[in-house]
Order: sequence, then structure tokens, then C-alpha cells
Amino acid sequence: MNKVQDVKNAETLLVALAGDILLRESRIRKSGSWCYFCADEDSLARCGCQAPESLGCVGQRVCRDCSAAHRVLAAHLKRMFAAPIVDRSSSVRAKLFSQLHGAADELAEKRGEPMEGSLHFYLAQACPFDDEKPEFKGKIFHAFERSKFADFQGLAKELARETDEELKLKIARWFSSIR
Repeated sequence: MNKVQDVKNAETLLVALAGDILLRESRIRKSGSWCYFCADEDSLARCGCQAPESLGCVGQRVCRDCSAAHRVLAAHLKRMFAAPIVDRSSSVRAKLFSQLHGAADELAEKRGEPMEGSLHFYLAQACPFDDEKPEFKGKIFHAFERSKFADFQGLAKELARETDEELKLKIARWFSSIR
């Protein structure tokens, strides 16, 4: 008798969680009394990132975590766009683009998204070696728009992981060179 009640309670909880998940997903990229990007209802404010028009947060209410993620991403993009075009794979522009593309790819893989229509698919249409600054910038921001990307918190985490991996590699190379 106790097991039957426990199963029914667990089933009720799972149905409620599934309903909450579906509700949150239906609110993403829609204005309301929730975060425009993650549908969280806590502590909403204006974003305050450096690229509000380009990242789609202008005039939208966002939560503290999405706002922080936007600032991280906007700072990364600003550095990437400021870097000059160089034909070497070690160029700053190419390195920052590779980190962004890798983070988007990893995030899509973790979420099980199909490649077509994902952020990393559209980012791949930009070339850090050949595209002039306005064209490169336009392709990057257009990738966010075309993919209807909203998981900026996940992207910021993956971008931090990509950056950390590169730093670890540089430290390992430095230690191996001083032997």
C-alpha cells in the first residue's frame, strides 16, 4: 500500500515538473513577467550588456544570471571584433572566434540539438581570416538572430571552459619549454 502511494506521489511530481518545463520553454524569447531568455521569474531588470540590439535584449527584462552571461559574451565579442584580420591560425581574432564556435558546438551537443539551425551552424558561416570587420560582425550577430539562440548562461559557461582549456594548454607548453 505504501509503495503504491509513493509511486503515485512520484508520478504526480514528474507530471508537475514536466508541465513547468513546458511552460518555461513556451515563454523563452517572449516578453512577460519572466526573463526573456530563460523564463526565470526572479529579480528581473534591464540587461546592461554592451550589445543589447545585437544580442536581442534591448527593452527586454532579463534575470541577473542571463544579464551576467550577456556581459561576458558581449565582452568576448568586443575583443574579437576589435582584433585585426590576420592570416595566421594563432591570430587573436581566430582564437576568440574558435572559442566562441567551440562553446556553441559543445552546448548544442550537450543539449542534443540538430546541427542545422543551431548557433554553431550559423557561426560557421563567418570567417575570421577573410571577412572584413563589418561583414564579420554582421555574420556573428546574424547567427544569434537566425538560430533564435537564448541559452546565454550555458554559452557563457562553455565559453569559460573553452578559455580555461586554452590557458591550461599554454601553461603546459610553457612548462615543457623550460625543461
